Amino acid sequence: MMKSRLWNSEQRFGVVAQWLHWGMFALIALQVVGGHVLDELPRQTVIRGFAYDAHETLGLIVLFLVFLRLSWKMANPTPVAVGPQWQLFAARAAHVALYVLMIAVPVVGYLMVDAQGFDVAFFGWTAPDLVATNKGLADRLNDLHAVLAWALTAIVGVHAGAAVWHQAIVRDGTMKRMLPAARTGQAL
Repeated sequence: MMKSRLWNSEQRFGVVAQWLHWGMFALIALQVVGGHVLDELPRQTVIRGFAYDAHETLGLIVLFLVFLRLSWKMANPTPVAVGPQWQLFAARAAHVALYVLMIAVPVVGYLMVDAQGFDVAFFGWTAPDLVATNKGLADRLNDLHAVLAWALTAIVGVHAGAAVWHQAIVRDGTMKRMLPAARTGQAL
């Protein structure tokens, strides 16, 4: 019984996939909001240093979770999707874009911090340097990091809008597949 709740079924995502999905959504939302707040914090203050370290640490956690999520996805078949071919193609394309951006944003952020000549923080430890200090490269990576973060935000918005559309307009149960099941005593 417990195994069926952890693993995906043909009808819905299991608990592990749901936790990874919603946990990553929360972390990414926090990162996007935090990214906008960072530059507003007073320079040369403890709170600014802490906020940057937290942003870098959470970015690396998101990167780790993306690979964990991809591993889980490969080991665990996705529930059967329903809808016209164009919708299925659009959903697959959006998911590919989400995964690419969930990897690209933290990788570019890491390289940007490294190119700025700062240590990349991970729970108070220093992550390895990957590139030499280079102000011009850091500026370009900063711009790219921002563009990729906005692209990720837009794709997440489209993804959420599609889920709501499926729930409210089409009423095909697509959104329920990623929501916790009601406790009815029925097997998932």
